[in-house]
Amino acid sequence: MSNYLFATGQHVTLTAKRFIGPAWTGAFVVTKLLPSGGEEPRYEIKAVGETYTRAAFESDLSARAEGL
Repeated sequence: MSNYLFATGQHVTLTAKRFIGPAWTGAFVVTKLLPSGGEEPRYEIKAVGETYTRAAFESDLSARAEGL
């Protein structure tokens, strides 16, 4: 079982890496810990105001202070 760096309910910043063009960032909340499938830990995250969630690898996330 993987060791997760972030917890459900924790505020994180997603930094998406693109193959072409600059990366973008956004503020999210961890909604669920996902099975890693032998890879690095994955998380289900949701941005405030969005109606959908997305999956992200731990290496794409960083902790942030709540409310920022």
